[in-house]
Amino acid sequence: MDGSSQIIASLHRLEASLEILIKTQLAPVAEVEFAKEKMTALYEQTGHAPVPEIKKKLRISANTISDTWKRWERLGLLAKDGNRYRKVL
Repeated sequence: MDGSSQIIASLHRLEASLEILIKTQLAPVAEVEFAKEKMTALYEQTGHAPVPEIKKKLRISANTISDTWKRWERLGLLAKDGNRYRKVL
């Protein structure tokens, strides 16, 4: 294995370890936040569909979506990428 392959393998192991740590730390928060089926569905749609589509599909207001995303960002469940949110889990 050459040097760059070793670095890539190490980065993959590091990424896997970080994912485990993040999931462990966020599990209690996620359990509360995703207790309602609609909130789980909203999280699943985050980053994959625009707000109008999510709003129509889940029958929740744009304000609820926005407020939820902001709360999830504060809680560490989402990260902001420019104007969009992306899931951490």
